[in-house]
Amino acid sequence: MNSDKFLLALGLARRAGKLVYGFDSVIESLDKAKIIFTASDISLKTVKNIEYQAKNNIQFVATNYTKTELGYAIGTKPVGIIAVLDSGFKELLKAKISTEVTYGYND
Repeated sequence: MNSDKFLLALGLARRAGKLVYGFDSVIESLDKAKIIFTASDISLKTVKNIEYQAKNNIQFVATNYTKTELGYAIGTKPVGIIAVLDSGFKELLKAKISTEVTYGYND
């Protein structure tokens, strides 16, 4: 499994209790979310549903990682969507990700 700096930082954020993952959990935490990362193999319908719920108030970053890779990094089953709840971890993760495609933004 890939162990790059982004995935390591993502695991650190989970251990610190500063992220939520999975569609329902992310929807419930949209008011606290600072940034949302999505897996490369997540469905477009899921992305559109989250963007609609968030009303473009949160930055979305599509990663090049699969659901399996993201889940492994945070110690769970495969997960397609992760919301970071802390501004410090948001900046750390944005700095560590090597390539990103942003498709929803308001910062």
